[in-house]
Amino acid sequence: MTASGFPDINLETAWESVPDGLILVDEDGCVRWANSEVEALFGLAADDLIGCPVEDLVPADAVVAHRNLREAYSIDPARRPMGRDRHLEGRRADDSIFPVQISLAPLIENGTRWTLAAVRDVSDWVGTEQRLAESTRRHLLAEDHDRIARDLHDSVIQELFAIGMGLQATLSTIGDPDTAARVDRSIVAIDDVIRSIRGVIYDVSTRQSDKGVDMKDEIVRIVADLTPTLGFEPHLAFSGPIDSLGRSEVVPHIVAVVREGLTNVARHAQASSAEVSVEVTDRIRVTVSDDGVGLADVTRRSGLANMADRAGRLDGSLDITVGVTGGTVLQWTIPREAG
Repeated sequence: MTASGFPDINLETAWESVPDGLILVDEDGCVRWANSEVEALFGLAADDLIGCPVEDLVPADAVVAHRNLREAYSIDPARRPMGRDRHLEGRRADDSIFPVQISLAPLIENGTRWTLAAVRDVSDWVGTEQRLAESTRRHLLAEDHDRIARDLHDSVIQELFAIGMGLQATLSTIGDPDTAARVDRSIVAIDDVIRSIRGVIYDVSTRQSDKGVDMKDEIVRIVADLTPTLGFEPHLAFSGPIDSLGRSEVVPHIVAVVREGLTNVARHAQASSAEVSVEVTDRIRVTVSDDGVGLADVTRRSGLANMADRAGRLDGSLDITVGVTGGTVLQWTIPREAG
């Protein structure tokens, strides 16, 4: 121990043991001393730096800014970080760039001013910060997507559905065939728009969840959404290993068929009750039945062509028959292997 109580440690040993790069710079901005950690950071031997401008260690496009910072520091030297609120970078011998954190301290020895710079590579810290910022951005974007999806579903779709129902009710009162045909085409167009919007909502919901959209939850939501329009709550039944479908590619098709089937009941059937069942055995069968007016004009009803197309693409079938006590029974069936 020295007389002051400070451990009698060799200054050079202490200098080399510091985990940061230490650079001693004179009043002219030239390097006068550097520890071996500087070589690890910049790929330059400490001895090769002696006498070189400290700006040799910064990117070419930052030389002027660094010089200005250094000159400002010489006017008001103090122990502090360099370039507060600035993104600082160092330049290695191979011209690669990396983020750094620099702390400065003024030294005066025999009337000569020096600046001691402690340099630390913060690549890992910056990477973590960027990942956190990206995670925050994705979270905010997901919240925004969810809000847009809710707005589309709760307002736009419901308003379009009401317009379509109004046109459907008016259709039977139109005597002119040409006018009736135009109104009919408008109803079909509205149905297409509703399907497109619902498809967007489904896609957004699926992307925002690693688990994907739960089929049961989605079907329950569809039934709840259409209950006010139907005027009654459809009976819902699931049977077989439903959960085995998981995130199967057929799940969006099943959900769409339930939606289309119940929408047709709401628009055309004049029913007082309906039932939806999803059954998984060696095949996947979706059944939508009602006690309405039956099969009148069934070939024109919106959505049926889409359901038939979905079944055909999956080597399945769409069958529409009269129920035992009247009404309509829609059965959409595909092979289990399709899931």
